[in-house]
Amino acid sequence: MKNDLLGHVINGRYKLIDERGSGNFGSVYIARDLLTNYLYAAKIMHLDHANDSELLERFKREAYILQSLNDPHVVRLVDYGNEGEIYFIMMHHIDGQNLKWYIQTYGPMEGLRAFNYIIQAAEGLDAAFKAGVVHRDIKPQNILISNKGVVKIADFGLSRSMDAPTITTSDKFMGTAYYSSPEQVHRGHDADTRSDLYSLAVVFYESLVGHPPFSGGTVVDIIFKHMNDPVPSIHRQRPEIPPEIDAFMQRAMAKSPSVRYQTPREFIDALKEIQLIMRGPVIRQLQARLVIVSSGQVFNLNGQKLIIGREDPRHEIHPDIQIEDQTMTLGRKHARLLYQEETWMVEDRNSRNKTRLNGKVLAPYELQPLKDGDVLYFGRVEARFEIR
Repeated sequence: MKNDLLGHVINGRYKLIDERGSGNFGSVYIARDLLTNYLYAAKIMHLDHANDSELLERFKREAYILQSLNDPHVVRLVDYGNEGEIYFIMMHHIDGQNLKWYIQTYGPMEGLRAFNYIIQAAEGLDAAFKAGVVHRDIKPQNILISNKGVVKIADFGLSRSMDAPTITTSDKFMGTAYYSSPEQVHRGHDADTRSDLYSLAVVFYESLVGHPPFSGGTVVDIIFKHMNDPVPSIHRQRPEIPPEIDAFMQRAMAKSPSVRYQTPREFIDALKEIQLIMRGPVIRQLQARLVIVSSGQVFNLNGQKLIIGREDPRHEIHPDIQIEDQTMTLGRKHARLLYQEETWMVEDRNSRNKTRLNGKVLAPYELQPLKDGDVLYFGRVEARFEIR
């Protein structure tokens, strides 16, 4: 059925303009919203599955689960439903590639980049964990990376909600052998967030080494290795990665779920500790904060480059400092704070409504040093810079 639906307009609104991939259960298209002209990713169930009650229920469940998740690191649902026997899920289109593509194209990743991507993916799993959702198919193909470096978890087709009834009556294996935890292979219904974290650890290993820890032979051979073999050392293959990485992997990929990191937050915190080691000694930063006068919002300034603006999820814009603006004069990327040579500085980012420092209008992209008590205006939003 390849390209069967190209050019079709679903519900008089979503025109399928390109096919991006096809699997056993459905195809993914790029769809143009004829009302807004936005591009979306459309997951369309294969027409010959429309009468399969189990597959149809699983497809609907994916939409319900996506509807329950609202996190920057999970693909966002736009619309879902059906037009006759055409069942669809519309999601935000991610302008980028999946992690598998990056590994296959460029090989093993630079260490800090791999850490960054996996931590973002774990943040997405944290949102799923808090919503009681288990993904059950974490693999590089389902981890999308936008052209701005934002990671999003996709394809919840095999996921389940902990408070929802089981769809399959059998305990058949679901997932991908290279990335599946021992308990997911043995009894799929027992898989929980610790199983997802196991799979993400496998993805992390592949990102750093270029291939999964267990491969070769048949699917049964790979499953046997997951259940019995120790995790190969990453540090021996890449000495520039601290030896602590091996202890992390041994725990993250422990055969028993009770030995692993129990929550995504534990997993993230452990990764961040190794990340700090890789970055080396940190120069102590002058502690400062930004206080929004009208609302009393306080932003502690942590980091060396901080964008100030308003969030726009539709265009994947998530400033470091997101200010609530009733005046509607704050730009999406209005200004930037930088910490350089033990001094906090501000620059306007060519904003429409300008940035002012103590009454002076700043020229775009011209750095100005800040001192305690300085008054800033981002458009009409008044803020006070304070040294703590």
